[in-house]
Amino acid sequence: MQNFHRRIRVAHVVNEITPAGKEMGIVKLLSNLDNKKFDCSLIVFQTTEQSRLVNVGNLPIILTSKKDGNDWQAPFKLCKIFKKSKFDIVHTHSWGTLIEGILGSKLARVPIIIHNEHGSFPSKWYHKILQRFFWNLSNRVLSVSQELKQRISQTTHFPASRIDVILNGVKESNFFPSATLRKQFRRKFNFSQEDFLIGTIGRFSEVKNQSMLLRAASELIQKGDNIKIILVSSGKKKEDLRLLSTSLGISHFTHFLDIQMNVNMLLNGFDIFALTSFSEGCSNVIQEAMFCQKAIIATDVGGNPELIQDQYTGFLVESNNHEQLAQKLRLLKENPDLREKLGKRAQQTAQENFTLTRMIQAYEKLYEDEFNKKYLHLHN
Repeated sequence: MQNFHRRIRVAHVVNEITPAGKEMGIVKLLSNLDNKKFDCSLIVFQTTEQSRLVNVGNLPIILTSKKDGNDWQAPFKLCKIFKKSKFDIVHTHSWGTLIEGILGSKLARVPIIIHNEHGSFPSKWYHKILQRFFWNLSNRVLSVSQELKQRISQTTHFPASRIDVILNGVKESNFFPSATLRKQFRRKFNFSQEDFLIGTIGRFSEVKNQSMLLRAASELIQKGDNIKIILVSSGKKKEDLRLLSTSLGISHFTHFLDIQMNVNMLLNGFDIFALTSFSEGCSNVIQEAMFCQKAIIATDVGGNPELIQDQYTGFLVESNNHEQLAQKLRLLKENPDLREKLGKRAQQTAQENFTLTRMIQAYEKLYEDEFNKKYLHLHN
């Protein structure tokens, strides 16, 4: 328990607010921390058109006008904000806020600095030097999966013993299996109840590798499988994916949906959920699909094996191997009992290991431990 009779002031620093896994996870964390113990704010470098899609509730947002790329003024702007609000803890996220956030914290003499890595990180020689330097200035460095922790350490030579892991978590009341939502999704987007839908959710970018799913679908469709592919999100690669679906001859079977905020309805609408990324930290959407009792196929990369136990709660396939993906998709399509069995096991595993409550408790303990350590040090 904290020994100080006031709330701990915590600021999270993010590059932007978008409906993406990392940003939504941070909003979810701050919105659910015990407000009797913590006074939380979100500091945002930039806003985009997609920012309006994110429901931040009553969470205080502080906007800074950071330029794209390097902005030497950013640390000083943050320093001013940190001093004015007298934050006890500044929590930065990924490369995009590392240097500015930690420099600003040091200038403002913020007592506690925490840094979080969520997945991809730059790995050129000068990035490695800068990351090691600034991580060493932090009180704690966090990772969202054991695999990411090991990859960070092996790539940058930052000691693994200095990295703590806190997995992402899902609010159970927001994600659950529902026949009603399945019908609602299909009515809304003009799919029949009999259509076999294979869906994926994730920004259209190189790292998410949705082209692997399109190539696997092409193999199935050419062999007579009656399936439809649903790709949900937005991003720079959308037009490339459209062109690929046309060149593969499956454009009539491929459906692109813009970002949808009712992810529970989306997941319930799918028969299979697929995630074909080249890299993942701790995938929020895999966890959400597990709570929705979906049959899941994911690439065997990043933190995915820490979420999915191959052949027990879903299938893991080799990265960029669309032939293997096609085999697993057909196996699941032809075996509804197997889909049900995997889905139920996935839901049970998620309820035991990936709840939001568990995640919140881990962060609260981390913040209180660091605060008490600093407080006791100052008063001894």
